[in-house]
Amino acid sequence: MSQNVTDETFPDFIRHPVAVLSFSSPWCAACKKVLAHAEGMEQAYGAITFGTMDISTSPNTPAQFQVFSIPTVIFFKNGSEVNRLSGTITDTELRKGLDTLV
Repeated sequence: MSQNVTDETFPDFIRHPVAVLSFSSPWCAACKKVLAHAEGMEQAYGAITFGTMDISTSPNTPAQFQVFSIPTVIFFKNGSEVNRLSGTITDTELRKGLDTLV
């Protein structure tokens, strides 16, 4: 199960060697699809920490990373952004992104 990440917990979240954060909101149907894709991959990619941030309750981190649309998924390695996907994200696109991290 992905972690619930907030502006306050974000610094701890990206301390994981490899982390993937999905920026979303409860009203976003496309975000729910991305979350379902990610949850289906968590077991296969056990070395990756997955998280979700609600942009409506944690606006600072999305602003810092210039997240202008949701869903947006940012891939972090050693605390730095290495890739991002935005918009309607397919299972295949997400898997390709995850494969670059491991």
